[in-house]
Amino acid sequence: MDIQVGDIHSIILHPRDYISALEMIRQVCRARPDGYQFMPRYRAGNWDGWISLMNGLNSFPTGLLPQVVEVLENEGLEVKLLEAERLPHKIVIPNCLNDITLREYQIQAANAMLDVGRGVAKMATNSGKTEVIAAIIQAFDNPYAVIMVHRKELLYQTASRLSERLGYNVGIIGDGVWNENHIVVAMVQTLYASLVSRSKQSQNTFRFFPYNQILVVDECHHASSNTMMDVLAHIPGAYRFGLSGTPIKYDDLADMKLVAATGDIIFEVTNDYLIKYGWSAKPVVKLYVVERTETWNMAYADAYAELIVRNNDRNKVIADRVAAFGGLVLILVNHIEHGERLRSLIPDAVFVHGEHSTGYRQSVLDAMRQSNKGIFIASPIFDEGIDVPSVDMVVLAGGGKGHVKVLQRIGRGMRRKI
Repeated sequence: MDIQVGDIHSIILHPRDYISALEMIRQVCRARPDGYQFMPRYRAGNWDGWISLMNGLNSFPTGLLPQVVEVLENEGLEVKLLEAERLPHKIVIPNCLNDITLREYQIQAANAMLDVGRGVAKMATNSGKTEVIAAIIQAFDNPYAVIMVHRKELLYQTASRLSERLGYNVGIIGDGVWNENHIVVAMVQTLYASLVSRSKQSQNTFRFFPYNQILVVDECHHASSNTMMDVLAHIPGAYRFGLSGTPIKYDDLADMKLVAATGDIIFEVTNDYLIKYGWSAKPVVKLYVVERTETWNMAYADAYAELIVRNNDRNKVIADRVAAFGGLVLILVNHIEHGERLRSLIPDAVFVHGEHSTGYRQSVLDAMRQSNKGIFIASPIFDEGIDVPSVDMVVLAGGGKGHVKVLQRIGRGMRRKI
């Protein structure tokens, strides 16, 4: 069996000769979303719960190529991969970037990713993911690269850091700016808006950045969203990487989408490792129990408002604890109303959220970096990826059970004091 390997999709050549094999590939390239059994279409008997990532009869995401080859070879089929030659690269060394010496695990991560050419680096908060991205890019001569981000703060922070480490200008796409360059940091929302606009004009067959060679998805646990998947399907790049401290969601479909877009996990550095070798601070976790009212018969949104946002007793516990602390405190909330209520209880606190301008958000980050005390309240814009300076206390005021968000938020408080 011959498989034509592409950046985004791979194609089974002469599919009519491999009807039974195609069925095996379809089994590999499908999954059920978490909670499918509760969805109306499934409960009505109109859907079996499976979602396929196949693109037509004989095309599948290249990120799933290893799984496809494995199942075919286990059935005794000889598989021949027809691949274009990748752009050659150098080996990453400690002093390959400006003004920094790469840590040993950062070098290992970059070289492992370059050797495989596609995959995810699971790198805990404070591991220096942007430095790894810069090291990957500098390993090529005159490369074209796109780094995908999902927040304005990450857009500017990543572009600035890459420019500093690489020594040349990096383009920005997002927040009202469309400034392309050989290396560009782009917001997925901006690209998606352009994609939808072109679709409305019936210009469906196009690619963003047609000469691109390297695609990096920062905070790649978001790659399973329909918006991100649609955009990634329009960006070439033989080298395709994802980075996140929490890439796996333990949702079969979401995890398969991530692998389909970027490849499987090929490198990992944990919080335990960073703490052991002094790169991260060891957190001390304290839980405070607040009595709740009965809400079993309430809708989730109503229960959340009752137990979290408008729970005066709980909010007062938070206000009292941080007022007595005295250091640099970051309180994370999910809703603007909750932040406003906490700020009314903590008069000296600064509250920043997504409706504030980019300039104001940056001014708050600068204020945090320049102070060793103060109370700052933030909506989910500070949840992940943002280079928040070392803080003494992080309060997870927003509640919720999602392990990805909890781990990302805890990471805000693990930056080591210098």
